[in-house]
Amino acid sequence: MKAIVLAAGAGTRLFPLTSHRPKHLVEIAGRPILKRILDDLKEVDNIDQIIVVVHHFAQQIIDSIQSWYSDDNIVIVRQDQIKGTGDAVDGALQEANVSEPFVVINGDVLFSQSLKDLLTLNDPMVVGAEVEDPTMFGVLDHTDQILNSIKEKPETAPEGALINAGLYLFPIEAIDLFKNLGYSERGEREMTDVLDQLIDMNIPIKVQPTIQPWFDVGNPWQILDATEHFLDKEQGEFTQQGTIESNVTLHGNVHVAATARIRSGVYIEGPVYIDEGADIGPNCYIRGKTYLGRNTRVGNACEIKNSVIYDNTHAAHLSYVGDSVIGRRSNLGAGTLTANLRHDGDNVKVTIKGTRRDTGRRKLGVIMGDGVKTGIGVNILPGVKIASNTWLNAGDTILRDID
Repeated sequence: MKAIVLAAGAGTRLFPLTSHRPKHLVEIAGRPILKRILDDLKEVDNIDQIIVVVHHFAQQIIDSIQSWYSDDNIVIVRQDQIKGTGDAVDGALQEANVSEPFVVINGDVLFSQSLKDLLTLNDPMVVGAEVEDPTMFGVLDHTDQILNSIKEKPETAPEGALINAGLYLFPIEAIDLFKNLGYSERGEREMTDVLDQLIDMNIPIKVQPTIQPWFDVGNPWQILDATEHFLDKEQGEFTQQGTIESNVTLHGNVHVAATARIRSGVYIEGPVYIDEGADIGPNCYIRGKTYLGRNTRVGNACEIKNSVIYDNTHAAHLSYVGDSVIGRRSNLGAGTLTANLRHDGDNVKVTIKGTRRDTGRRKLGVIMGDGVKTGIGVNILPGVKIASNTWLNAGDTILRDID
């Protein structure tokens, strides 16, 4: 059986973290989203080939896949123009000459349940997940776990409704349906239209619930949600191989990569993952659930709490980073402080594509792109996004997004 991974999207909702890379290569607890999906698919016994559809930042994805795997059972298909998910699937089917039932998975979804456990059926199916607000997704209308329709972003949804989780097993009949698929009112070839046609053909499609939680890593704060989960889930794999100086306290599950260094006076409460080449301390406080990327530098008297800091970023001294996502190659000047809590205690809101969104998080700091430089004494309010390559003057207080 073949598996198609849709990794062509631009990831505009994850801006500014996707200004220089595709969303599929954003790391979650040390592994890119796409690699997590591919690793999981490789564990499914009856999948013998994986087809990855790419478009935005295509070469970055191709180079990454070639660096991860030496086998040749992963095929790359370029989607020349973005014409919808149905078009992406059709291109993959034709390129790989698929002539059997096949799996499709969105390239930005992560399951706490293994794909090997989810893909045990031979019958057509769509996987469903429970979320706090189903009206933001396609809701699965089903009877006795057989799909009737998918209602896109309905005004209301029944309690316990399952949403489309982005994992499908299509029957062989779907191949011709994708080939002959027309355009929707939105001007796209929609994969869900093929599901409607299969229902009209009286081909039953099972709705398969997944074990919670499920992650659609489409918004910046969902990087924190997913990182928290996978740091907890995978902490049994943590090791401490790096250089750990005297007077260092490691409490709980802390991963220290082989080339990382933890200097004297550092106190770490896990789960915390410290990646290759990271240099931490002296006299820092790092607390879970935190991921510190490759070649990060966290210097004297810094506190990092429940945050993701990506590769080659420096917070040299006297800074506080809480509940934040910091991009690559950024530099935080001394005394940079990220506020992560509103005085009224409400959930933090973030502007996504011009619309204010409730993140569902009571604590959320800054979403910072790549190459940002802050002067000394900079203060950043909760839920602020700062575009890549921004320079902030000493003493600035950042109240609103910097685009």
